[in-house]
Amino acid sequence: MKHVAVVGGGASGHLAAYFAALNGNRVVLFEKQKKLGRKLLATGNGRCNITNRNIALSNYHGRNPKFVLNVFSRFGLRETEHFFNNIGLPLVEENHGRMFPASFQASSVTGVLLYELKKLNVDIKTHRKVVKIGAVKGMFKIITAGKEEYSCQSVILSAGNCSYPQLGGTKVGIELVEELGHRIVEPFPAILPVNIPLKSVHRLQGVKWKSSIAVLCKGKIISSTEGELLFTGFGLSGTAALDISRSVNENIIKGKSPEIVIDFFPQYSYDELFELFQSIWADSNKKLSFSMTGIINSRIPEVVLGISGIDPDRRINELNIREKKEIVKIFKCFKLTPGKPRPFSEAVVAAGGVDVSEINPATMESRIVKNLFITGELLDIDGDSGGYNLQFAWSTGAIAGMSQ
Repeated sequence: MKHVAVVGGGASGHLAAYFAALNGNRVVLFEKQKKLGRKLLATGNGRCNITNRNIALSNYHGRNPKFVLNVFSRFGLRETEHFFNNIGLPLVEENHGRMFPASFQASSVTGVLLYELKKLNVDIKTHRKVVKIGAVKGMFKIITAGKEEYSCQSVILSAGNCSYPQLGGTKVGIELVEELGHRIVEPFPAILPVNIPLKSVHRLQGVKWKSSIAVLCKGKIISSTEGELLFTGFGLSGTAALDISRSVNENIIKGKSPEIVIDFFPQYSYDELFELFQSIWADSNKKLSFSMTGIINSRIPEVVLGISGIDPDRRINELNIREKKEIVKIFKCFKLTPGKPRPFSEAVVAAGGVDVSEINPATMESRIVKNLFITGELLDIDGDSGGYNLQFAWSTGAIAGMSQ
């Protein structure tokens, strides 16, 4: 019987421990928090967005996103559904392919997974922070912050990355794998609100508006989406802002100067919007900002026009045709400059991690250290919001466990 240690009690750690124990190994699971799965409890607004029906390569990012194709060919969506059905957690589908437990409770997921681990006699050691892993003569020695020592023949590192530190996210896992000789792509926060330093924008705090939003770098579109945009006291949030945040932060960290372009009327072409504006400007004595009250949130025109250098209190009859066309263009192409990334504490996931060229995707075993396996958010793969990151966690954890 082989002794296997799993470090980290999140999504990938749960499945790693489950499948390793299912293979007849003696498994010990270390978790630095007082309970397993704290991040899991917070996913999907407490409903646990387990996976997504529409998984594709385009949903994943990192220096080598094609790594996920090899992973999912062994344990993908079908295997994930089968696993959860077998343990009494059937999945149901909601909008945009998002899949949840039929209970719509993250607590049911963590509860059933914990039951399964205990049924397989996994030795669960909570409140145990692993601070060092040493490899000596085909064995590993694990040392905790409390100076406890454990020996094992195989280690599965599922310690996660540094997003959501309030739920246990730290750089501990990154530091452990780095000490073991792995190359690290420096982590940065992904899927989080976007800073906009221009204080005039902050006056729109609390306003929500469905928009399309694009990120440009040197005039080229590098990311785009459409959805709800929420203005905050520091910038932009809502699903649209979260979708483009990764590309914004990545380029800022690289020293580039990305630009955010907002289309407040994505349902209209420029010509169609011009015709709409002409119709609302029929009463030429109205103030410009007030004239738009019937077609957009009433707080938006004053701020957007003011930032663009146009007096929102001008009367319609004072505008010439060139100025009117320019106003239409502003609402189809409103440009903002993002600031430095928000902190990891606001990030759903962290991009970056272990260079996946150093990992065998068929087993999740390190190509650097024999019998060391690395899973989940520790790897330089991150997915879009909508269940994609959890799917990668389940898949890599399961493969690592089955490889014991």
